[in-house]
Amino acid sequence: MTEAARTNRLASILEFMKRHRGFAALLVCAAILFTSDVWAYQEFVRAESYFALGARLMVEQGEWLTPHAPDEQVLNKPPLTYWLIGTSYKAFGPSYGAARLLSVISAMLVLLLVYAAAAFTYRAFTGLIASAILATSFLFLSFARMAMSDMLLTLFVTASILCFSIALKSDAKRRVVWLGYASLALGVLTKGPVAAALVIAPIALELLLSRRRDDLKKLRLVSGSILFAILALPYFVFVYFRGGANSLWFFFVGENLQRFTGQVYGALARPFWFELVAFFGDFAPWSILIFVAIWVDWKQRARADRLTRILYLWLGSTTLLFSLSSFKLDYYLLPAMPAAALLIARLFVKEDSPRVIWVLRIFLIMGCLAVVASALIAIKASLVFGVTSSFRWLPAVVAIAGAAAIATFVGRKKPARAALLLSVTIGTTFLAAEYTLLPVFSNYLIASKLVAAAPDRVWIVSIAASAWADDLAFNLPAPHRIERAGREEFAKILQSDMHAVLLVNEREMGVVLQNDPSLKILATAETYGHGGITIKMLRRPQRERFYLIGRDP
Repeated sequence: MTEAARTNRLASILEFMKRHRGFAALLVCAAILFTSDVWAYQEFVRAESYFALGARLMVEQGEWLTPHAPDEQVLNKPPLTYWLIGTSYKAFGPSYGAARLLSVISAMLVLLLVYAAAAFTYRAFTGLIASAILATSFLFLSFARMAMSDMLLTLFVTASILCFSIALKSDAKRRVVWLGYASLALGVLTKGPVAAALVIAPIALELLLSRRRDDLKKLRLVSGSILFAILALPYFVFVYFRGGANSLWFFFVGENLQRFTGQVYGALARPFWFELVAFFGDFAPWSILIFVAIWVDWKQRARADRLTRILYLWLGSTTLLFSLSSFKLDYYLLPAMPAAALLIARLFVKEDSPRVIWVLRIFLIMGCLAVVASALIAIKASLVFGVTSSFRWLPAVVAIAGAAAIATFVGRKKPARAALLLSVTIGTTFLAAEYTLLPVFSNYLIASKLVAAAPDRVWIVSIAASAWADDLAFNLPAPHRIERAGREEFAKILQSDMHAVLLVNEREMGVVLQNDPSLKILATAETYGHGGITIKMLRRPQRERFYLIGRDP
């Protein structure tokens, strides 16, 4: 390479870095936000324990083909999430943070894909706003810090749909299309056939609506399907030769089709429109703007580009799919959140209608008030947990300062910059609340404290204490066994096994000691319940005491 060529290449790199420096700064801020407490917050929420404990058992037992949680059957869930969390354990050791690191990295990559798609199709500034909106939406921020498979699924669904969209929009290179099929295969290894449904539905609808003969050629269906089969099918073939057809039937029919129809796990008593309503909480505070985006794009539908239509099909088909399911959960819409972020971000950059700008300005002011209200809730939480230092006012100071800055940009009629600042204010207020509350709230995360009192004993938990069972199992040494038992059952176990210990709550403790005076209290711990700091808990804070009971070793 000549000196002139090297100089030109360096100049191109510097120009690229300058053009995208805003997103680089956003990515650094997102990394701080997503990793802020993943190691310190030592309590599993939602279904984290299934993956964290299942991956730990997989590593310790060397069973990498069919990993699963202790209470689950073989192939209850596909293996990729377990494999990647297990790899994290190998690198950093088993811990809460190592289990959650996969979701952090997946979330960062989703932000990168959203930014790249917007920069390629619209403008880099649109991608910056879309990434900021997505990073500070409620569900995305929550799941970016959880040891579950849903953020990894979102990554692969986003990558696959965007690759296919680029291929349909322009004559993309072969490797872009193949990346879409590879992502689709990895999505199936993460969550099963639902990953394929989430990708195929919007792309198939777009093909039906466009009716362009060359679209199928652009998608390279034959070579892409072969690549998908090469990546996705061998695992299930190995499972078949290892355990026969029963495991495959249980997974594909039981865990997918019958779960969808409500034949297993039961149909949750939730109406058809549950997922539609859940979207507005999941994508808060930005979700209300989807109505504005729909109205604007409908008025300008003659000028709509192809990616915009695919984004609506992506969001709509995902919502419809899970609305039809008999088994509905609020976080099922997470894979569609990137589409919502891209649609809403265009309002702040592209729209010049005075009426729409007024709507955006009103939204931004309401967003400021919502952040300040959240900061006041954090102050109430600090009073509940006994925070006495002046730092308890930090969330309110940050929120009010951010709101004042946002109001300045709103007054100057710069809604795009105000939207970015609202994202920054949400993130910094969240970090301030975490900095204030987590050191005190950690005292009420009881698993590690209780395990330290009897690490090598046979553990039993009563039904009343069963919410903490998986956290206790994760902290116990291998094989991480916890027995859940009712009152009659645990009384028999304690009588037959002198080495057993029992975790009960305050209401059960007196009865247990009265029935067997030889038992002693080995440790006590207080908690505000399992599930973290929630609005419900703050409205009615109820401290609960647990007792670890057993005989002296």
